[in-house]
Amino acid sequence: MNFLLSGEDPETVVENIHNHLRELSKRMREYTIPTRKYTIYTQLGKNPKEYPNGNSMPSVQVALRLMAKGKHVKAKDVMSFIITGESSGSAENAAKNAYPVDEVIKTENGLKPDIDYYLHKQILPPVERLCAPISGTNVTLLAACLGLDTSKYRVSTVSGGTQQDTEIHPLESQIPDSVRFQACTPLWLRCRGCTSIFPFQGLSLTSPTTTSIQTISHDGIQCPNKECGKTLQILSIVAQLESAIRQLLASYYAGYLICDDPQCSNRTRSVSVYGHRCLGPKGLARDCLGKMQWEIREKDVWNQLLYYQSLFDVDRVGKDNAGMKVEESVEKLKILAEVNRERFETLKGVVAKWLERNGRQWVQMDNLFSFALKA
Repeated sequence: MNFLLSGEDPETVVENIHNHLRELSKRMREYTIPTRKYTIYTQLGKNPKEYPNGNSMPSVQVALRLMAKGKHVKAKDVMSFIITGESSGSAENAAKNAYPVDEVIKTENGLKPDIDYYLHKQILPPVERLCAPISGTNVTLLAACLGLDTSKYRVSTVSGGTQQDTEIHPLESQIPDSVRFQACTPLWLRCRGCTSIFPFQGLSLTSPTTTSIQTISHDGIQCPNKECGKTLQILSIVAQLESAIRQLLASYYAGYLICDDPQCSNRTRSVSVYGHRCLGPKGLARDCLGKMQWEIREKDVWNQLLYYQSLFDVDRVGKDNAGMKVEESVEKLKILAEVNRERFETLKGVVAKWLERNGRQWVQMDNLFSFALKA
């Protein structure tokens, strides 16, 4: 707070904050900060044994330990404890490693504070919220200053509607399939002969793998299990493809929202009266300043359907390799695709039927040029 209210230039403030976080992380990892500084105070809302999820609550575990020693603990009591050991990001491990302050201070017990837990849970979240209005820093930089794994944190892009509206995106048609479909769910097929389940990689790969070629034969799609090797019937594949699409649409219409704050990750179907504000881990619209986003968006459904269609698109095989030296695996896949063109066209038509019902492929020209009609 002293840096934020110093009145200095934003660049100087950001530099001072980053240096302070580096120094703080260094002191914590060297255990030069007094152990009592790590004390956490939490008031019990009810009796310790009445919590249904007490295994993941450090205050409850500490209370149960005190009760096992014969001490009387009741609702409204304030528990003081320190998280020790290594929780590895698990709430249950952190709760199990919570001990009263007096036990941690005794050197003969060999208990030391869990530095990563305090940096990850107690320091980074409030610092990120305080520094959110400042340009020149973000959660990734703050995590790096604290010595945390930056791959677990991402910069939030939902801080305002204006930022989203002015963001420039490349044309969907210019994005390679490896990037466009990297978040898509594979199509899992089940063999009726051996009941084994395998991912069908289809014809969408630029550089086919041995597994993808093993699932396609001159007679159609076959089971990759060497002990089976039976060819799947087209009707069975159509039914499984229809089921996968319907499950996708069911998940979309379920309308789940998730919090964009990596420290919260709240998932719910309830929407706060404050709009996109997160309800928090306890559903009380507090303890979290993140914003809620749809778990499955319209674009996700559209890309997933396009991915399913690309699995059976014979004309796309080797298209990205035009003018280049074609690998043997690609050439073999092109031959197998042409032999099974009729079968794959049938499966492609199943997905095309759902794509035609998707409103994302249509552009309402009257709305796009409504300004000209008013003139």
